[in-house]
Amino acid sequence: MFFGCFEVKVLPNPPAGVRLATEAVCVMFQLKPVKKNDPNTPGKKIDDYWETSQKEILNDPKALLDRLFNFDKDNIPDRVIQAITPYMEREDFDPVAIKKASIACEAICLWVGAMYKYHFVAKAVEPKRQLLREAEADLADCMAKLEAAQAALKEVHDKIRKLETDYNAGVDQQEGLQQDMALCEIKLERAHKLIGGLGGEKARWGDNVVKLTEQMELLPGDCIIAAGMVSYAGPFTSEFRTTFEQQWLKELDMAGITHNEECNMRSVLGEPVKIQQWVVYSLPNDTLSIENAIIIDRSRRWPLMIDPQRQANKYIKNMGKDIDTGFDVCKMSESNFLRTLELGIQFGKWILLENIGLSLDPALEPILQQQKVRDGSGFTIKLGDKSITYADTFKFFMTTTLPNPHYSPETSVKVTLLNFAITPTGLEDQMLGIVVAKERPDLEEQKSQLVKDNAKMNKQLKEIEDEILHLLSASEGDVLDDDTLVDKVTASKQVSLEIGEKQEVAKVTEVDIDNAREHAV
Repeated sequence: MFFGCFEVKVLPNPPAGVRLATEAVCVMFQLKPVKKNDPNTPGKKIDDYWETSQKEILNDPKALLDRLFNFDKDNIPDRVIQAITPYMEREDFDPVAIKKASIACEAICLWVGAMYKYHFVAKAVEPKRQLLREAEADLADCMAKLEAAQAALKEVHDKIRKLETDYNAGVDQQEGLQQDMALCEIKLERAHKLIGGLGGEKARWGDNVVKLTEQMELLPGDCIIAAGMVSYAGPFTSEFRTTFEQQWLKELDMAGITHNEECNMRSVLGEPVKIQQWVVYSLPNDTLSIENAIIIDRSRRWPLMIDPQRQANKYIKNMGKDIDTGFDVCKMSESNFLRTLELGIQFGKWILLENIGLSLDPALEPILQQQKVRDGSGFTIKLGDKSITYADTFKFFMTTTLPNPHYSPETSVKVTLLNFAITPTGLEDQMLGIVVAKERPDLEEQKSQLVKDNAKMNKQLKEIEDEILHLLSASEGDVLDDDTLVDKVTASKQVSLEIGEKQEVAKVTEVDIDNAREHAV
């Protein structure tokens, strides 16, 4: 359009379409024409808009565009509309025809036509706009009233919400009180259960506390006797062991070290439930064998058992059957006994090495010395040229059938020597069992089953007591809040009473069976 304006401006005698378009825009802008002589009628003046167009319209195309864009189309005077109407009615005032003369003038023609049409459209729309403004005023008034009503409604809602909050708080408080009341009832019931479950234990535990307090003062002397027996008494017979204990007790008295009157290794280190379980595993029920089993259980070094009657062998095998990690038996004469040891160490098995002679294979040195070294979170041990993972559950036992072997001091310091040679008391009990098994197999079977049942019940009682004490010590805060603890105590008490009744019956039955066994012989 810029270039079109410049081109048209310089024309001395522009085409009719250009003149028509520029005249129309001058009329719209209310620009006055120049009076010139009419070339067709001498003496008569005509209106000439071309000079005005050149000066006011086509002189500055940018200003023209601004005037076109900013034209006040909503306030076109009626005289302008009357003046422009003849142009709009002319057939040659057509954008298509004017385009042939000038593209810029075509745009001007289109603009004039658009303004003309807009005037009449706006005139028809103005009443509607007035109605719209009135409607908007009414709407604003209604909205103000609505906002006032909404404010009043909000105030009412706030009051209702506050009342609801207060109501809900009251309901929550009521529910909380009901829950507290229900919890108090539950706690009261638990307290009755707990008192009932622990009531019978209070006196016994109180006596135990008194006894343990007294025993604590006697521990130094008792521990010296027990440590001496575990360290030195293993290879000796029952008579020698009794002599050791008596001599050491005299030395303790001379040194002024307190101890129990009847102090011995069994009373200090022996656990009745464990001992009864060992008897179930075919451990002879005599003092010597039980002391040997205690030393096996407590000693750090692996045991080498003098076992001419193979009683220890039988006891270890029976006990090994219940080991979860496994149990293997081997002999030094076997070609793969080292391989068996390797697997046992690696997988935490119990290994029994039978028929040991007077000397031990040098390959056993790392095992006997327990030369394990820490490797990360575990341990390894070097067996020959191999480094093997050392499982904590691994245990090693050795037996010899030699009746009176003489081991070198080098061997003796590496193992725990234990004399399992049969004693007269143990022999008498075993012979009685053999005779009764032949004459009255029913009594022997009943006796054996009774020993197993007693061991099982004592073990169960000990586990129940330990679990109750553990739960009580581990409980935090109010013990009545822990229903697991209360239920466990109640159930444990019930089981404890049932076991106690069975044990009382078993004691009577055991006496009857022992009497029957004696008379059967």
